[in-house]
Amino acid sequence: MSKVTIMTDRVAGIPPELAEEYNIKMVPTASIVYDGHIYLEGSTINAMQAYDLLREDPDKFTTAAMSPAFLLDAYRELSKPAQEILFITISSALSALSKSAIMAVDLLKEESPEARIRVMDSRNAGSGQGLVVMAAARAAAMGMDLEQVTRIAEQARQKTGTLILLDTIRYIYRAGRAPKLVSVVGSMLGVKPLSRMSDAGELNPAGVSRTRKGGVKRMLGMIREDAGTDVLHFMVMHAAAPGLAEELGEHIKNEFHCLSMVISEFSPVMGYATGPGTLIVGFHPELDFGKR
Repeated sequence: MSKVTIMTDRVAGIPPELAEEYNIKMVPTASIVYDGHIYLEGSTINAMQAYDLLREDPDKFTTAAMSPAFLLDAYRELSKPAQEILFITISSALSALSKSAIMAVDLLKEESPEARIRVMDSRNAGSGQGLVVMAAARAAAMGMDLEQVTRIAEQARQKTGTLILLDTIRYIYRAGRAPKLVSVVGSMLGVKPLSRMSDAGELNPAGVSRTRKGGVKRMLGMIREDAGTDVLHFMVMHAAAPGLAEELGEHIKNEFHCLSMVISEFSPVMGYATGPGTLIVGFHPELDFGKR
């Protein structure tokens, strides 16, 4: 039986079957606010429904950070059956969730000093974050304690790369993450921007392609260059584009030796800023699971 329960937010994109298999607790990254109505992904709205609202009127779509009080309730629920909890969050450079998570730990310790909860900033998002979470979950399933599981998660964080291919620059400009001139030129040319997650957990430009096909080809080359090996674990995410994700997964399998492949949805909490049609790839080599 696992000594450690892994907790993460929905931007990590862990599919329901894997969350159940590895007993991973999923919480919303943020609430979705649309035309004055508040939704929680995974309970009152699913990803496809949220993307439908985004297409309907992007200007009415926004998000709001989860409060420490909400996360405190989640900790209380988990701390009863679990001895130890590792909460792996989206990059603190992209969201205030990590800060709220730490505040919630302090609140819980006031009422339950014996609680053992550690918050870890993944310094990643989407597929990369998901791979860090899955590495920790595998370690927990092997019976490792909190220190050992955290070591595996940190190893995964250091070795995981994440690349993002947008279908359009329109949404990322609307969210305030791209200069206006770049947005206008990008829209006129119909280019497909590429970005990568930095070691600091920030989203940095990595070039553009005129076509999605060209963008995918460039992405595959960047994976090989960044990883330095063809033997890798992969996670592919899509923003309301399952067919494109499956196609990308097949390209990856043809180009690399896949140790594992997970395909899942990209949370609209982040997807609203990148737009439908976005593809994300996370990758890392095999890790050292030796107990130390």
